[in-house]
Amino acid sequence: MDSQRIIACALMTIAMTLVGSGVAASKIIAGGMHPFLAVPLRFLISTPILWGLVFLTSTPRPQLLAKEYVIVMIQAAAGSAGYSILMILALTLTTSANASVIHGLLPVLAALVATLALKERLGAKLWIAVGAVTAGALLVNVASAKGFGLDLKLLAGNLLVVLAVSGEALFAILNKRISKPLAPLYLAALMSSISLLLTLPLAAGLVAFSTVAAAPAALLATVYISIFPTVIGFWLWYSGAARASGGEAGVFMAVLPVAALVLSFLLLGETITPIHILGTALVVLGIAVSVSGARTVKKQAAEGVHV
Repeated sequence: MDSQRIIACALMTIAMTLVGSGVAASKIIAGGMHPFLAVPLRFLISTPILWGLVFLTSTPRPQLLAKEYVIVMIQAAAGSAGYSILMILALTLTTSANASVIHGLLPVLAALVATLALKERLGAKLWIAVGAVTAGALLVNVASAKGFGLDLKLLAGNLLVVLAVSGEALFAILNKRISKPLAPLYLAALMSSISLLLTLPLAAGLVAFSTVAAAPAALLATVYISIFPTVIGFWLWYSGAARASGGEAGVFMAVLPVAALVLSFLLLGETITPIHILGTALVVLGIAVSVSGARTVKKQAAEGVHV
């Protein structure tokens, strides 16, 4: 393996570990701050940093059509602001360990949506990948069973994680609707700005009509998630992906659920059961199978990280 590929592997591994750490950070936020306050604060911190990087690196900023700005707004609402709010809400109900496994649905779900939207035939490998990651996610819900019933609180939280991840998948497919290729850094800055504008009214309403409280740990976690997963993780991912093929980049998406699960144990002290390990293994298998044979999946995986 040449030095460029070694560097690419290291960068993408660190990036996905940072993104995975965002799941544990979101769990800390869920225990000490309302999402309508935490999410605007996150984008208030990340937006000036991203725009500073855009100008420092002279990143191209093409003019978009009005309808394309609408698409970017939908991307920001679903895959950025919506995802962040739903994840924090979900983690008030479920565990970080559960969310970690379910989060592995993202690359295969994005590929499935893209394939269906482009009216391409679903290959056998994509069906296997979908089956594997779905089985992994379902195992987590089985693990939430109590006797012959279900823990409805955990189940509701798990479903909210699926909904959040679906918003990220929508982000990937909507990229196809923009005629001009946008530099990832410029797109990230745009989405962060729009997400800030969309969520500020939520914070204003919260402050106006209720008592606002924020635990110090939740504030620190919000600052952390604003800088490390959102900015540094993004930067490292695209630096690594630029040195690798789409298929190779896709494989490293599997680091996210594994890193998130390990960090749930190390940082939060959550219990990791054999079901979590088996579910994660199925998710990783699904991602590996999907990137080994689906052209659409490879491209979606390479574009899979955003704020």
